Amino acid sequence: PAFLAPVTLFPLKMLRAVVLAASLASAAAFAPSSILPRSSSHAAKAVGPRMQASESVPFLSKPKRLDSSLPGYVGFDPLGLSDYVDVKWLQEGEIKNGRVAMLGVVGLIVPEVFTFPFFKKGVAVYDNFFQIPPESLGQIALAIGLIEVFSHKGKITPVDMFEDGRKPGEFGFDPLGFGKNPADFKVLQLKEIKN
Repeated sequence: PAFLAPVTLFPLKMLRAVVLAASLASAAAFAPSSILPRSSSHAAKAVGPRMQASESVPFLSKPKRLDSSLPGYVGFDPLGLSDYVDVKWLQEGEIKNGRVAMLGVVGLIVPEVFTFPFFKKGVAVYDNFFQIPPESLGQIALAIGLIEVFSHKGKITPVDMFEDGRKPGEFGFDPLGFGKNPADFKVLQLKEIKN
């Protein structure tokens, strides 16, 4: 409408001016200094400790507690989580979430071909979720929790989970024998992490 034109025109011009000023100010921060320091024979050369750069993010320092022996290591920890939490515990969670996601994809594809008798045919899989009573969902959550506790022998905190020397993702369950050849197993570990 015509009666709003003067009101909206002024803020748009003001916004453009503010954005331009902010852009110029940030660009000035990267401009070289216009006054060069004078060199003197009495000036001391300042040398400090050099920062070790991260391999993946070179402008950040290398994480101090990040374990380079873990599969998939590239030095990536921009938030510094490895300074506060054991990286093995974080990698264990990443591996478990990846495995559950892969099973979830299978769980979405298989019902398209095969349907259990108590579910409706032709209904999206996630719609069948709401046919399950809440008590049953509680039983599923309890079962998952018990499996988690027993698979770690009661050690589920970052402090004590890997006391016995176990590596992330290794639960002593390998029915297909992927771990028989150590070289192949190392390649499979890397593929799983990169997945």
